[in-house]
Amino acid sequence: MKKDTSAKVVGRREEIANLVNAQGYASIEFLADKYQVSNQTIRRDILALSDENLVTRLHGGAGSVSSLVNVSYDARRISMLDEKELIAAAAATLIRSSQSVFMTGGSTMEIVAKHLSLIPTLCIITNNIHAAIHLYSKKDIELLMPCGRVRNHNGCIIGPATMEFIANFQTDFLLMGIGAISAEGLLLDYDYEEAMLMGKMMKNSREVILVTDSTKFEKSATAQVGHLRDVSYLVTDRRPPAPACDLIDEHNVSLLVPESR
Repeated sequence: MKKDTSAKVVGRREEIANLVNAQGYASIEFLADKYQVSNQTIRRDILALSDENLVTRLHGGAGSVSSLVNVSYDARRISMLDEKELIAAAAATLIRSSQSVFMTGGSTMEIVAKHLSLIPTLCIITNNIHAAIHLYSKKDIELLMPCGRVRNHNGCIIGPATMEFIANFQTDFLLMGIGAISAEGLLLDYDYEEAMLMGKMMKNSREVILVTDSTKFEKSATAQVGHLRDVSYLVTDRRPPAPACDLIDEHNVSLLVPESR
């Protein structure tokens, strides 16, 4: 597609990037109405801005790329929804009956939980309230949750008591989402306490399954969780950028890229 560099288009896209990064999220309909253009035009604008890493492309709109402020849970819940459904289903196939699993917070993990609810005789330990909603009523699943403080931003339980609880367990697998993956392979998140908790889960699990959509690569956040070398399986919706692929090969990480249905 030929790049549109007209002054009008460039000016509109600059305004869109500034607006989105200032307020965290803007829908396609809102932007189309504001600039009196079609939804398709705004989609092209968002795609172009996303390619330049100026906004994050979300389902139905665009979100901020700030490394300091995370997009709201409701916005992330609908971001890349088809891709998340695909990778969540693929990740769940790695888990077998009678195994034990840590699960982190995040919108992708909520979808993974729906698939895990169909596997009998699992022990699942999670601080993710949204995931727990899909698991608590299943008779064959032993669900363990820590006490602590609930983040109203995303429904995750955190705090010293949470960390102490997690330290008591050793699991077969950790199923984890992530806020961002840097070009150097660092696994990053937006909240220091959540990052510490995920790091403890990584240390206390035999194998780590990282489940993330492709928008998280070569992005930045403030708190370090770990590194790609700490991951056993990476499940994502498209082949990662070359630097990540080099690290995956170097550290013998199993890469799963499921085909679209």
